Amino acid sequence: MRLKGSLVRYIERSRLAIWLLVITCLIMSFMLVWQNVVKEADQSAMLLASQRIVERASYYKQQWLLAGQQPSLTIEGQTLNYTNMGWVKPLDDKQQVDCVLWLDILHPQHEMMGAKPIAIENKTDASDFWCEYFLSNNTMISISLIDNKFIAKAGFLAQ
Repeated sequence: MRLKGSLVRYIERSRLAIWLLVITCLIMSFMLVWQNVVKEADQSAMLLASQRIVERASYYKQQWLLAGQQPSLTIEGQTLNYTNMGWVKPLDDKQQVDCVLWLDILHPQHEMMGAKPIAIENKTDASDFWCEYFLSNNTMISISLIDNKFIAKAGFLAQ
């Protein structure tokens, strides 16, 4: 009789161990899938931010065309300097390159994926403008106007 009781306890413990193993496997699978979902969401958010920047630059180009292609315009209280192709240049009142001003114009809220730029790198040379904005979540946005081609790109930094 005692053997039968220990066999029942053994079976119950085995069932419990199997259930715990199944639950652990399910939780681990969920965590792996969740990491991929978060990564995809981050990539989509950064892509959306770069597309908003391009959309805003296109809006200012449309305003330039409607105003008769002036070298500078005042829009929403800001004086904007334009290239001969209608792209907004990141120049301040003293005609100095200002990457913060460019971000103010093209992405006024500054926040992308809940993070603001922690570092801004100005890679401008001669007549080409290039600013990189590094965010605290290992992401970056690059805005460039090289050979009259406006480009906004989002990227993820290696960890």
